[in-house]
Amino acid sequence: MRRFFLLGAVLMMALLAACSKDDQTYDPVPQFNRDVDSIKAYLQRTGLPAVQDTVSGIFYHISKVGNGVDSVKTVATKIKALYTGQLLSGHVFDSTGTTPRDLGAAGGLIVGFQFALTKITKGGKIRVYLPSFYGYGAAANPGIPANSVLIFDVELTDVTNP
Repeated sequence: MRRFFLLGAVLMMALLAACSKDDQTYDPVPQFNRDVDSIKAYLQRTGLPAVQDTVSGIFYHISKVGNGVDSVKTVATKIKALYTGQLLSGHVFDSTGTTPRDLGAAGGLIVGFQFALTKITKGGKIRVYLPSFYGYGAAANPGIPANSVLIFDVELTDVTNP
């Protein structure tokens, strides 16, 4: 499980490193450090529980592990989930509501979402706080400014391994 997350992280770093402006290599580290500081301040201000993954730097809190059996095993694993995505400001940019959404193969999701899926099994619930590097990075998306820290509340409702 951790392999496909690490592979995704390495690919994301390679993509970001390949992006350049006037032949200067983009360095994601300063933004990553600002994001981690913002997440720490948010968690302290709100009193919400979370731990920081020592490898990725992603913060998370598992409220329910799941059934302990049905897990995301590869990037080809098909998943269905309930989720809400929001910014640190509280602005919700996406939500499934009460109906699980078919998200396709796990490998097609942003790296931070993939990370969340490796921590829980079917029926599990997790909240992840993603530095922008593990979300959309320096790219803006509808409702999501560039370099935004993302918060996802995820419930894994179904898992189909190939």
